[in-house]
Amino acid sequence: MESLLTKEELLTSVKGTQIGSAGCLFNDVQTDSRNVSSEKPCMFVPLVGEFQNGHKYIPSVLTEEKKASVILLNEAEYKNDSDFYEKLAAENPEVCFVRVENTLHALQNAAEAYVTKKCQNMILVSITGSSGKTTTKEMMVSVAKAHFGDIGVVYTYGNLNSETGLPLSVFKIRGDEKIGIFEMGMNRVGEIGEISKVLKSRFGIITNIGTAHIGILGSRENIAREKRKSFLYIPSDGAAIVGADDDFSDFCTEGVCGKVVKFGRNVPVAESGVRFVEDKGLFGTDFELDGLSVHLPLSGNYNYLNALSVIACAKEIGIPSSDIKKGLESVASLSGRMEVCEAKLFSGKKITLIKDCYNANLDSMMKVIDFCGELKNVGKKIFVLADMKELGVESEKSHEEIGRRISEVRPELVYLVGPEMKAAEKLAWKGEGKISVKWFNESNDKNFNTIADDINLLAGDNDVILLKGSHSMQLEKLVPLLCGTEGEAC
Repeated sequence: MESLLTKEELLTSVKGTQIGSAGCLFNDVQTDSRNVSSEKPCMFVPLVGEFQNGHKYIPSVLTEEKKASVILLNEAEYKNDSDFYEKLAAENPEVCFVRVENTLHALQNAAEAYVTKKCQNMILVSITGSSGKTTTKEMMVSVAKAHFGDIGVVYTYGNLNSETGLPLSVFKIRGDEKIGIFEMGMNRVGEIGEISKVLKSRFGIITNIGTAHIGILGSRENIAREKRKSFLYIPSDGAAIVGADDDFSDFCTEGVCGKVVKFGRNVPVAESGVRFVEDKGLFGTDFELDGLSVHLPLSGNYNYLNALSVIACAKEIGIPSSDIKKGLESVASLSGRMEVCEAKLFSGKKITLIKDCYNANLDSMMKVIDFCGELKNVGKKIFVLADMKELGVESEKSHEEIGRRISEVRPELVYLVGPEMKAAEKLAWKGEGKISVKWFNESNDKNFNTIADDINLLAGDNDVILLKGSHSMQLEKLVPLLCGTEGEAC
């Protein structure tokens, strides 16, 4: 059995000092002790966070049930209790203990060494942006699988796209894949730069520069400054893909070594190969790609734009239009992200349910509100909107923007959930019975039951019900209250 990294490769990459003289064999890497298993040799990387110190779980991963084979530990932790760690190493002579300056940076550096070792002949793609990056990644994966086959594609594991998630994802690479597609998220300054150094992608997509995490970074320019770090390592034979209509597209591509490619509705057909045909509303978008008719099953103009970014990237990679068509037409909605289905309420009325409960920021909420506002040939439009989190000092202003947009779109029924949505409720238009707005301070079972009872009483056939909010607001709990298990098929 070959180790992901040899002892020399590991010690060199993490600038570590070994305790004892055990060998180094690991085929898995984990930062959560609960995921360590004796079924395969594992390197456990204890991380130190604001509320948790993973070092306290080191004894638990040395049990017969877990039996980690390699353990990293912070130098400061070691110096604080060197006798304990020396004794632990002596009692487990088969385990390779490695002291490092910082376990997070060591994880990233080990992952970088692994990518360098395994991915010499692999196409690496990074995807980031304020919104749409996960859906864009799924589209790109679907297109890549259509061309390279399922076993030829490796991609972000679950939602592991962060400072720790991306390194864990790249350790899933086995080296015989043709292409790797990885999502890059961020929650702090410097994070994109760190994980870009790990991956060093040849092709990169920035979906857009919006307001997600503006509470952390302060401005869209600061967000763009961070996101453009995903292009830092693109080589001369690679490409950076950005939105033609994004006002930060030129800023994001300053100094890029590779080709700059822009996507968007206004990019000429001669350049993109794409000709828009028809917005099918709830049923996606029709367009032509190099003369081929393509149906994108995901609804919303923003998903069409995400598809255009994938097309631009795939063409630069050399994937033929026929495989791009096949991949895009077979892509499915992700759980909790703009899922559309026909369902029957407990009242017996047949409605269209739109679930978008995985995440929410000003950009994504505006987009889905606008999408619903533009729907034709439907009954009443019923919105259940919950707080957008992580907006910091921008939160009140952003929620006020949602209230203004509600007043412009004018759905018939609006239910606002959460303390932040009070700002939206103040500005949502209420007049002459044409729009009903109700606000609930908390996302709890009592309020959800009240909302569900109200909707079941007032909704009719062909109505559209939108559920949109940050994941922590738990709007998905409304689904079984509205239409039982039938809505779970959405």
